[in-house]
Amino acid sequence: MNVIRKGGIAAVLVGALAVSGCGAAERGGEAGRGGTGTATASGRPATAAAGQQDVQVNRSYWYAGFKVTLGTARLSSANSSGDGSPVVTIDATFQNLSPNRDAPPPGDLLLTSGADSYDVVSEAHADLPEVSAQRSRKGVIAIEVDDRFNLSQAVLTVGEPRSRQAVVPLARPDGSILLEPRPISIRGRVYPEGRKDVFITLTGGEVRADDFTNLAQAPAGQEYVLISFTATNDGPAGMTYVFDRDLNLVLPDGTKAGNAGSCSRAQVHVQPHSTVTPDGQACFAVAAPATGAYRFVWDNKDSEGMRFSID
Repeated sequence: MNVIRKGGIAAVLVGALAVSGCGAAERGGEAGRGGTGTATASGRPATAAAGQQDVQVNRSYWYAGFKVTLGTARLSSANSSGDGSPVVTIDATFQNLSPNRDAPPPGDLLLTSGADSYDVVSEAHADLPEVSAQRSRKGVIAIEVDDRFNLSQAVLTVGEPRSRQAVVPLARPDGSILLEPRPISIRGRVYPEGRKDVFITLTGGEVRADDFTNLAQAPAGQEYVLISFTATNDGPAGMTYVFDRDLNLVLPDGTKAGNAGSCSRAQVHVQPHSTVTPDGQACFAVAAPATGAYRFVWDNKDSEGMRFSID
């Protein structure tokens, strides 16, 4: 892809995310287990003055099953870059939140400054590491820019326009869209049609813009509501199942959303006189932002559903 160098015609192109070692000291190994924590990196970045060569970002964004924490962003001159173009590098820690998939971090990246847009990876600095499931690795994002680039105006956009995009102004927190997951407080029992010896106990949930299990991102304008639960069979029936297709979410406007495809992993077989916990969660795609009064129902038995709110 080409660099868009002039103002007025800003086509939002999606480039590749690149991570660079910048020497042996910069190359990160496995850095401990990562979870689905929602705390952003601490610290408030200083505002970069025009022409400043570095800035502390110190913020995290979530995208396609990765939590990415950005550190120092630097603007290097053409002479020091060694490849004929100025380069912006951003120290980053990539945390793979998937429970079982190893992968490199997502590579859709656009860097803008004023009316100019840049998406060409600096090959001399780029190294996109594979990150093991539930682990972290350090690296450097590197994008070629030009002499008009102003670090104080720089904005990093992650994701294609057809997906929920993360937006990180490098020199200021204002305007950030970090897509940080939001917890849901929900607890109670839900029953299927015609049964009281079988029930689901809701234990919590969250709203997020990605399917972290499958390292996928929600479509533009949508996000996922994930519900955790246990399933109990107090009776003697041996063929008792919870199926994703039988779980529904009643939205604030009264319409219903079914399971969101591979994002939902709630199917479970419940043996007689036992309680089990699914390996995954019930997952529903809803319009963003998800706010208001919702109801979780099983077998479309609305009267036995569990009501909860999302702020």
